Amino acid sequence: MPEGHVTHAEKQGVHVLRYFGDVNYILAPGIQRFVDHLVDDGSISGMVFDLTCAQSLDSTNLGLMARVNERLLNVGAANSVIISGNEDIDVVLRSMGFDQTFDMFPSGEPKAGALPVSVAPDVSAEPIEIDSPSANDLRQTMLEAHRALIRLSDAGRLEFEPVVQCLERDLVDHSSDSSRSISGERSARSAGDQRNTPGV
Repeated sequence: MPEGHVTHAEKQGVHVLRYFGDVNYILAPGIQRFVDHLVDDGSISGMVFDLTCAQSLDSTNLGLMARVNERLLNVGAANSVIISGNEDIDVVLRSMGFDQTFDMFPSGEPKAGALPVSVAPDVSAEPIEIDSPSANDLRQTMLEAHRALIRLSDAGRLEFEPVVQCLERDLVDHSSDSSRSISGERSARSAGDQRNTPGV
């Protein structure tokens, strides 16, 4: 399986994310941080997701795409574009309702004027840097992505509502474990301080 990665290029305020290989959930937190920064910066007028070179995308990355489009529409940007030439990916996208909320085009030469910018390979494209995410970052990104899939369509709700419920429980459980750990560390430090205090 080819290792997955994502590159970024920009022209006239429209940003192009080009996906390569097998793009899995490990990459999602880094992609989310990168795109959130673009949106928060306020300089983005549109987004193109070019999946032409992708072999596969997991549900977390699909949900991340849906979440990004939601954010862009909320700030008045144009509807996001998806370009794909992989039949298997296309089937999944349409089954999840992406064709109802994104502008979808096949790979190759789109109709004149159909896209806001050229999506031909761009020498200025740079890979998005992906650091090793923490377990908590992964859980939070996966949860937000799958919530976006639930909002995307009835098919998404039916398929991923149990996943979201499981992720929510997992996040709460780990949050509780962290709280107990912090509380235990504080108690241990307090006990240690008492033992080291003269006269105790």
